[in-house]
Amino acid sequence: MKYARYLAHGQVSYGVLEGDTLREITTTPFEEYQVTNHRHRVSEVKLLPPTSPSKILAVGLNYPSHLRDRPPLKEPLIFLKTPSSLVGHGDAIIRPRDIETFDEEGELVIVIGKQCRNASKEDALSYVLGYTCGNDVSAREWQRGDGQWWRAKSADTFSPVGPVIADDINPGDAMLTIRVNGKVVRAESTSKMIFDVPTVIEWVSRRMTLEPGDMIFTGTHGTPAHIKAGDTVEIEIEGIGVLSNPVRMEE
Repeated sequence: MKYARYLAHGQVSYGVLEGDTLREITTTPFEEYQVTNHRHRVSEVKLLPPTSPSKILAVGLNYPSHLRDRPPLKEPLIFLKTPSSLVGHGDAIIRPRDIETFDEEGELVIVIGKQCRNASKEDALSYVLGYTCGNDVSAREWQRGDGQWWRAKSADTFSPVGPVIADDINPGDAMLTIRVNGKVVRAESTSKMIFDVPTVIEWVSRRMTLEPGDMIFTGTHGTPAHIKAGDTVEIEIEGIGVLSNPVRMEE
């Protein structure tokens, strides 16, 4: 099943994706719902970030290809991103004028489906509703220069996610491909993660209660591409779809 959160006729709704059509559901996918006969073509609605989370977490340095000459970490490196940094499929990523190095970081994103505390690796996936595509946009001067990553990773528009939540993919072996202006800049399977999805959920839920709709970015691979105003960044994950966002300069 693929779920989308969208705006149509001034109303925010959830629907299930059937080809190029969305069938509205009676509530959210985090609750018991019924599928209605109210339909919209995807092209006729505004796709929104697929959840409205209470919090967003992210894993750093989670692929060997991203480490370069650094040794793998012994424990997941977790940082927070703010819900205010979220934008959806098709929305613009705004590039600040006062930075030089501006990078994409395409990632698989976990969407939590029910309240989760002290999960084990064995039962961690039972707390997951599904997965979506994400872009952990990064301003490198701020990341290196600030004591915290609050603006380098959470400035407005720095967390594009979408277009849908897919509940039937294998998070341990899905191809993650990043394109800039149609050109593939990186492609690698999520099977190369150092800390897999169950491990990350177990680690985070030991100290923090995860709520329905919360998101966890799981890290990027390789060397992120620099992006500039006028570029279009696409994050494609096998079984989910393509998250596409244009880049614009800050006014």
